[in-house]
Amino acid sequence: MMYKIKPNDNLTKIAKKFNCSVELIMAFNPTIKNPNHIYVNQLIKIPNLEDVPGPIIISETTDVSLFMNRAKSAIGKGIRYKLGSGGMKPELNLPTADKKCDCSGFVCWVYKISRKTDIPFYQKFGGWIFTDSMEADIKSASGIFNKIETPEVGCIVVYGAGNKIGHVGIVSEVKNGKMTKVIHCSSGNDRKFNDSIQETPPSVFNRPDILWGRFTDLI
Repeated sequence: MMYKIKPNDNLTKIAKKFNCSVELIMAFNPTIKNPNHIYVNQLIKIPNLEDVPGPIIISETTDVSLFMNRAKSAIGKGIRYKLGSGGMKPELNLPTADKKCDCSGFVCWVYKISRKTDIPFYQKFGGWIFTDSMEADIKSASGIFNKIETPEVGCIVVYGAGNKIGHVGIVSEVKNGKMTKVIHCSSGNDRKFNDSIQETPPSVFNRPDILWGRFTDLI
């Protein structure tokens, strides 16, 4: 499982939380060279149950409603669409400090991660989280999104750029196994509502190459 470092965390505290050793955590995270050099929002791997003998403490994942409430809080705030903007400072109360954002920046902000990241999977993309890299993440066995075959509230729906611009949003309503509403930041929303972040029917995602991905974590 993946664990996101919180303020005041250290490897000794995390090891105790999961009933394993600092050495074992470092063995599963070779990028950690010094146990005292970890940082807030860093994602580290915690060994699976079968990898560690003895009792394990299982923590609850973050309730999806927290992410959905965060996504909905950005609707109606007059944020305009600008490609490549937003999502750099997840600690903000809105996805952007300058009222400009795009779809990837919005999604990163909702999940409380920066679109410019040190997550190992994304280094092949220059450390950037965007539609193409999220699509590749879902298709891979690593990264921060797990591929799912049917949509669920709180997952992402994404398609890559191809010859045009890709798009990503967060599924906000599912009925009878089908997504019926998506919260997303788009130029189309901007033109229609003068506000790029909206909850809409998923018509823009009605295409055969979409993927759904469940965000891993978040303890």
